Amino acid sequence: MDPALLVFAKVPRPGTVKTRLTPALSAASAARLYTAFLRDTLRQVVRLEADVRLYLAPPLPDEGLDAVPSGVSVHAQTGEGLGGRMKRAFQETLADGHGQVLVMGSDHPTLPPSFLRRAKQALRDPGSLCIGPTEDGGFYALGMSAFYPQLFDGMSYSHSRVFAETLSRAGQTEADLTVLPQWYDVDRPGDLGRLLADIEKRPAEARNTRRVADRLELASLA
Repeated sequence: MDPALLVFAKVPRPGTVKTRLTPALSAASAARLYTAFLRDTLRQVVRLEADVRLYLAPPLPDEGLDAVPSGVSVHAQTGEGLGGRMKRAFQETLADGHGQVLVMGSDHPTLPPSFLRRAKQALRDPGSLCIGPTEDGGFYALGMSAFYPQLFDGMSYSHSRVFAETLSRAGQTEADLTVLPQWYDVDRPGDLGRLLADIEKRPAEARNTRRVADRLELASLA
């Protein structure tokens, strides 16, 4: 069975996504940009040989989400807090028979595809873990080929030591651990300049983000 790649995301409703980009952007513009991030993330991962599952924070829209390409299944996040929701998603997916599971976010539309290929490679052997750190102290991806609930139990998020704490917990297991290259999230107005520079360097990638960035004139804010 192919590895499973789980994309954790929110429904792009104005006022609930990319709130730290406001007031540089309006709530509606921030939601448009987040939708573009999600489209580009999904567009990238469906090229991999993986079962792609989009896990959305509830409530899910009754009308569905048009950003979802064919072949991607949509699931509701369940559990208490982000750690509980990731734990449940890993548990469900491993129970479905997938021997390798990687979870990632949608806040980094210019993430190099090679990083995800390295993650898949790192999970080939049973009892493996991989983690991709972000510059703000979090992580953009976490993968495992066996279930390690201790990575999530009692864990708090949205602070600068998430990666360090997760790495420490991983080191207390018997797993073969791989740390992936560092990347960055686009969370604050100061991140927009780097995002635009990356889009210019690799124009074939993140096409939706490029189009929305042009329409929102993000260059004037960076």
